[in-house]
Amino acid sequence: MNDLPLLPGNRFSDVTRTNFIVPRTLSFKNGHRIVRLPRLGIGQTYKPNVELTEDEREILNNFQPELIYGKVKVKEYRKFVPASVHYDKKVLRFYGYFKQTIYDSPLEYYRVRRVIVYYYLEDDTIAIYEIPYKNSALVQGMRVRRHRISKNDHNEPYNWRDLNLGQNLAIYGTVYRLCVCDQFTREWLESEGIELQCPELIPSDPYTLKLIEKNESEKQRMNHSDLKEILPDRLAKQPIISNRKILSMDGKVLRFYAIIDDHDQECDILRKFIIHFYLVDNTIEIREVHRDNDGYDPIGVYLHRQIVPKDSNYNIQSFVNLFINKHEQEKICYFTLEDFAIGRHVTIFNRIFFLYDCDTFTKSFYHQHFGQIDFTPIDIDTKNNNNKPPVQLPPVPPHIMFGKPEDTIQNVKSLLPKPVKKDRIKLMENENRVLRYEAMMDGDCQRKFLIVYRLADDLISVYEKPLDGYGCSTRKFLERIRIPKPDSHPDVPMYYGPNDFYIGAHIELFKHPFIIIDADRYVLKFIEENRLQFSQHVIDSLRQKLCPDNENNNQMETPQL
Repeated sequence: MNDLPLLPGNRFSDVTRTNFIVPRTLSFKNGHRIVRLPRLGIGQTYKPNVELTEDEREILNNFQPELIYGKVKVKEYRKFVPASVHYDKKVLRFYGYFKQTIYDSPLEYYRVRRVIVYYYLEDDTIAIYEIPYKNSALVQGMRVRRHRISKNDHNEPYNWRDLNLGQNLAIYGTVYRLCVCDQFTREWLESEGIELQCPELIPSDPYTLKLIEKNESEKQRMNHSDLKEILPDRLAKQPIISNRKILSMDGKVLRFYAIIDDHDQECDILRKFIIHFYLVDNTIEIREVHRDNDGYDPIGVYLHRQIVPKDSNYNIQSFVNLFINKHEQEKICYFTLEDFAIGRHVTIFNRIFFLYDCDTFTKSFYHQHFGQIDFTPIDIDTKNNNNKPPVQLPPVPPHIMFGKPEDTIQNVKSLLPKPVKKDRIKLMENENRVLRYEAMMDGDCQRKFLIVYRLADDLISVYEKPLDGYGCSTRKFLERIRIPKPDSHPDVPMYYGPNDFYIGAHIELFKHPFIIIDADRYVLKFIEENRLQFSQHVIDSLRQKLCPDNENNNQMETPQL
């Protein structure tokens, strides 16, 4: 049957077959897929020719279907990207303006206000921002917040196809003219097939142009001869402020440092002031420099900005007559630039101020316009202390035995006491580092104590060890506290330190005498690391107690003289 061709009528099926299992060609071993050739056919029947011959393998290796059927074209599907992600942070920017009509003004009929129109491609929203202009007294900044804006009565929003140069946008009753756009906007619109119109120039505000022309004409008229008119004359009474002076001296202030010269009054504290002289209108302002606990009210401005007369004792019949009669006004002489110099006494409203220094701008201004060279400051501390005895500070009151002396002294230094500042570096370096010593009470050898010294804050705590046979645990004998030495003064106490604890040392803790008899091995390690902080007898006593073998070896190795 095997030699017959596989043609209809030549195939004979075995009706007795009941096993139709297909052999496995794939298997897994240690988690990896392995291909294996089946040795048996369908139904576990014998299959003699399982492996390919060499000719068949060569045909399969050299088989190239691309030469016969052509290269297979695999269609690559584009990954879907939503518009909100594709156009994220892509904004079209146009520069334009709108005209605001001005009513009831003979100087201007309209104003040109510049704006920037932002169009966000991700959601077709529009925002309009007005470029702020300094000292315009107008509400500027964000005019239209970002949202979709309708362009007609059918609530159809503006699209990027509706934006172009030289085009008007009617938004909420205001017509915006688009004149210029940036480089990204131009390239993006041209890539989408939109032809941009020629850019336009944004017109200037006519009222602003008038002010600029007026200011330029005023500056051209000014020359070296006009400077003499700007600076106050000695013979001038009340200076007249002109436009030229406002343009040249606006924002220029002379600063002098002064003190109140009051030798008649007994005052040990120097009251320092700063005198400002405004060149634009010859006004004077005085500010006081306060210090901590100087005893004066913390008011910054001592004299508000105003013109100050030289003579404060002029006679005026009435205030009304002063403002009406011009002859009364001409009688008053006001302070000018030439009245101020380093080393002079200036009387301002019956207060005598001594000028001892000035700032850099004042020095350069006087050198440029008056030719002064010497601006050496005067040492007011030496000048004030020549004829005065040295100040004796009041003594510190004694400690009243309530609280710690460090906390009590804070009440003397200030009315609002503050906590004592701690040594942060010492706390961080010696955190969780303690020195342990074993001690016994002087006169009672049976009671043993453990003295714990904290290196971070110099606090000492004492614990009593349990006695053999009593059955009680370790109990606290003294709370953690800084302990002063018995011979120190209570107002200026001297506290116990690590250098006071050594083998055989007698210490007294609040009238309780102790004798140090032993120490922890960490104590010797800490002392050897910080030898400069400890005395030699402290180091030797701890070495003899904790390392007696090393001491004997060192004595044997030391040659005798």
